[in-house]
Amino acid sequence: MNEETDNLEAAMDKVVETMDMSVAPMLKEDDGPAEKQVLIRAPEADKERWKRASEKAGVSMSQWIRDALNDKAGESLDCQHPTNMRRYYPWAEFCLQCNTRLRG
Repeated sequence: MNEETDNLEAAMDKVVETMDMSVAPMLKEDDGPAEKQVLIRAPEADKERWKRASEKAGVSMSQWIRDALNDKAGESLDCQHPTNMRRYYPWAEFCLQCNTRLRG
């Protein structure tokens, strides 16, 4: 290595020391910032699989995991009955199958 390369490397190291390397926590504009963390342990193979899937989807792995978990939670917590099983009122919407108030 010559002196120019050493100087360049030293300058780059100095710049990196002052950089904020954290990822911005904003999810979607309407969701607000992601301020809570959830720690999960997974095998390396799962982590790499999730990483490839998130890259293919064009989102961060964190966002991909949040989307997958929210979809799964919706299946468990939200009414999944067809819309023809709903009763619509100006003030609310109800599912006739599970008696869930869906709006209002």
